[in-house]
Amino acid sequence: MASTESTVIVKIDSLAYGPYGVGRHEGRVILVPLTVPGDEAEIRIVEEKSNYAVGELVGLVRPSGQRQETPCPYVGACGGCPWQPIRYEAQLSAKAKTVEEALRRIGKLDGFELLPILPSPQEYRYRRRIRLHADADKRLGFHRAFSHQLIEVDSCLIATPSADRHLAHAREWIGRLKSQIIEVEIVESDAGGRVVLVGKVDGNIIPEDDSANTRFLDSHGEIQGLVLFGRGCRRAWGQGKVLVDCEDGLKMDVDAEAFIQVNRDGNRRLVRELLEWGEFGDQDRVLELYSGAGNFTLPVARRAKAIVAVEGYPRAVENGRSNSQANGLENIRWVNSHVPRAAKQLRSRRESFSKIILNPPRSGAKGLEDDLASLGAEKIFYVSCNPSTLARDLAALGKKSYRTTRIRPVDLFPHTFHVETLAEMVLR
Repeated sequence: MASTESTVIVKIDSLAYGPYGVGRHEGRVILVPLTVPGDEAEIRIVEEKSNYAVGELVGLVRPSGQRQETPCPYVGACGGCPWQPIRYEAQLSAKAKTVEEALRRIGKLDGFELLPILPSPQEYRYRRRIRLHADADKRLGFHRAFSHQLIEVDSCLIATPSADRHLAHAREWIGRLKSQIIEVEIVESDAGGRVVLVGKVDGNIIPEDDSANTRFLDSHGEIQGLVLFGRGCRRAWGQGKVLVDCEDGLKMDVDAEAFIQVNRDGNRRLVRELLEWGEFGDQDRVLELYSGAGNFTLPVARRAKAIVAVEGYPRAVENGRSNSQANGLENIRWVNSHVPRAAKQLRSRRESFSKIILNPPRSGAKGLEDDLASLGAEKIFYVSCNPSTLARDLAALGKKSYRTTRIRPVDLFPHTFHVETLAEMVLR
């Protein structure tokens, strides 16, 4: 550990896939939060690693032209939006570069077309769901960067106006509960800005909270439902589902605690991009792995001959089944299964598909390449939220007769380093 009394001047050259600007001092890489490419910054070394160091910003000697004023009062304390000091155009450029570097460095891929990144339709007020941590004193907020220290907040500028407005109601709600709440999500429905409040409990749901929740809903008509859930338990009061409008004329009711993309308009843009690339038609038999509640499944089913949708979370599958029925889509076979197990079963039954959609969690789809290659799909479309695991998995599929042809980064998370990516692979 370097002395906290000494400081050095560093020129920030780029952004890491994380909350850091990247500079060098005497040839050594230094990672510095809250810095912007082009900054000349005075920094203090706070942590030494074998091949790099971590610094903290002391002051700006000469600020970058890519730097902007941050409207959020919690920047620097809250760890949620570390790229807020960076102009949005520079954020987009850095995300596209992150994707390309991962594909070339980790995946050793080349010959693909890297398409321009699709920006988020909104820079702020885009999250239709926000997740806040709660402590034993019923305070609500976000964690400080690199710690579990709670930073209590009264508002959030990346939440939709409706979700943000209900933050005070969420705080009031957990204050009335006996159950120990460790997280709260405010989830906005796509219908009229109404919200569901979701509390994750540590332990059991206390029976006295039943009447407390009923009274709370009675006195807060703008809140459509309350949900408490934990390990092996779930209770809902009022309407515990939210409406998700994933495509014109296609709506889904989804349990409020289930996964949905947080950026409503960005998600619709991503869905359109997948549909355009896929050119799904009445000759296509499609396999979708990690289908969730049907964000891609239902739009594809409107166009394809048939689709098999595999998802491990039972409630998401229940939502998908009911929504396919409500939308008159009878060509979906829902499979509630651990995805690797289902892929092996499909292979053993010698099923075949013309196209495959992959939308795995951040950990990716490692180990699926043999089973996927056996299914004979002419194209694989991979939707990823992690450039590193995407690059790894595309490289593995590349050894199984698939060639990566085009890549489209999509920004669903302005002011963070996260980036969504759509990749297309074609059978050689």
